[in-house]
Amino acid sequence: MRRSYASALDRVLDPMGFKRSGDDWVRVRGAMWECVNRQSSWLGGVTVNLLMKDLETEKLFLSIFGPEGAIQMPPIDTRIGALIDGYDRWWKREELDGPSKMAEAVVQYGLPWFDRVRTLEQQAEKWFGRRTALSERGYHGFSLVGLALTLHRMGEAEEACEVLRKPVPKTAIPANIERVTTVRQWLECNA
Repeated sequence: MRRSYASALDRVLDPMGFKRSGDDWVRVRGAMWECVNRQSSWLGGVTVNLLMKDLETEKLFLSIFGPEGAIQMPPIDTRIGALIDGYDRWWKREELDGPSKMAEAVVQYGLPWFDRVRTLEQQAEKWFGRRTALSERGYHGFSLVGLALTLHRMGEAEEACEVLRKPVPKTAIPANIERVTTVRQWLECNA
């Protein structure tokens, strides 16, 4: 019997507490929102994206940016292929064992990815590059904002403000400058 990609994901994710909505299988563990997303291509392939965010940090984000129309904080994401071997991976629709192989990959590589980052310290380091944010890392608004809000939650107010004072390069996107400025003001870093 040939199984569809969606039903193969249902089979492995439902027992793990994920609830399906369209192409997304979502669960919440503690304050962590976890999503397995099935992506289909018109070229006939299917892949899986993994997305994760801290709901408590998102509450802060929305208290700041909700009045400007934000409805969610951008999640941290990766593709299943990046976890398997570093390359993008698409299963063809006509692959007879494609659905079961994709579901096996999600169990073997995808689900453990959700356990790699659980604490605020891990989020600051692995998601937002705490150690490299001021030196090698570019001026990416959501990363700087995410790191600053995470540090704020950790009680590291001065470090959060230091991140938001990063020099603005000439090539910085204006929307990123505005986001960083908004959070800097919210945290009262200029006082």
